[in-house]
Amino acid sequence: MKKMIAGILCLVLALSLSGCGTNAQSSDTCNTNYEEGYTAGYEAGYHDGKQQVTGNEKRFAQFSGSFTATVEQLLPDYYALPGKTIAVVHFFQDRPFLLHFQKDLTGELIEGTSYVFEFETFQVELPEDEEDLDILDYMYSINVTGYRAAEDDELGTDSKLPTVEIVLK
Repeated sequence: MKKMIAGILCLVLALSLSGCGTNAQSSDTCNTNYEEGYTAGYEAGYHDGKQQVTGNEKRFAQFSGSFTATVEQLLPDYYALPGKTIAVVHFFQDRPFLLHFQKDLTGELIEGTSYVFEFETFQVELPEDEEDLDILDYMYSINVTGYRAAEDDELGTDSKLPTVEIVLK
């Protein structure tokens, strides 16, 4: 009886060893297939990512030109160096905003008067979810280079507004 059990165990051992040999060959095939698939998937993902990076260009808004605004109040700029002015201004029927000047214009600008302000062209990077562009959101970027009193055809609904252009980089 012991001999019979020992024989069966030897037969099972021999069969399991022979199965390992074929599994080793198939596992080599599996490893090769896996490596090829992994490499192909990695390269495809790399190229997709590269296209997404080049496809996702940054968006900038470029503001230029001039605008008509009414000066409501002139204030000294206590946060900057002495001799600079901040004006509380507003577009026709719009909310007020602060306009910074590089020099003191307190004696030159008159409260309650509408002026055409010229400013340096500037660009700001837009967030992806930005849809409505408003120069008032970027009031600290406005650098006024000149101004003049607004004429009758530049007041009210005929007011001058800055030019806004979307630039992709």
